[in-house]
Amino acid sequence: MMTAATIKFLFNRTERNGRYAWRIACSVFVFLLAGCAPLAEATPFIPPTAQSSPTVAATVISLWTATPAPENAELGATPGPEVTPTFTAEATVAAAPTACANDLKFLADLTIPDGTPVESGARIDKQWLVRNSGTCNWDADYRLRLLGGFPPLGAEIVQALFPARAGAEVTLQIFFTAPPASGVYRSAWQAYDPQGNPFGETVYIEITVP
Repeated sequence: MMTAATIKFLFNRTERNGRYAWRIACSVFVFLLAGCAPLAEATPFIPPTAQSSPTVAATVISLWTATPAPENAELGATPGPEVTPTFTAEATVAAAPTACANDLKFLADLTIPDGTPVESGARIDKQWLVRNSGTCNWDADYRLRLLGGFPPLGAEIVQALFPARAGAEVTLQIFFTAPPASGVYRSAWQAYDPQGNPFGETVYIEITVP
């Protein structure tokens, strides 16, 4: 027959064992819930990035802006001056032609020297030796015109200038008629280009009618 003390001992032990069993059961239940829950997405580990120093940044910029050194340049050598290429454009515009110049030089009287006596009414064949001393060639559009003197000793006041290339010597010829009255007569003539511009030395005839 159990005593009251024995019964109390057993009751206390059973109560203590029940608390232990309950704690174990709760622990198992929590463990099972944790195992059945979906796994949380892992956050990737990003190592901290060290801040770039000003020296590193300057080095990176220099790789883009610095002039590349020759492959055979020695380390530590002072770079030479930067050479800027120059380009010479070919001349494509032709030189403009130089305008020619007109000139005439008197050389000699071939007939009827100055002061030659001529009978009144006589026909006179006057010839001058001249040179085309300019750079233009005289063509059919060049003229001799009466410049002054006794008009015009029976000749047309405009005469054709004998065609001549630049530098050539030519003979100019005009036919005159001696006046009926006695006296000294002189007639001067000037060369003109196709535009009507006078040029060169004048040529003239001088006669005496007794």
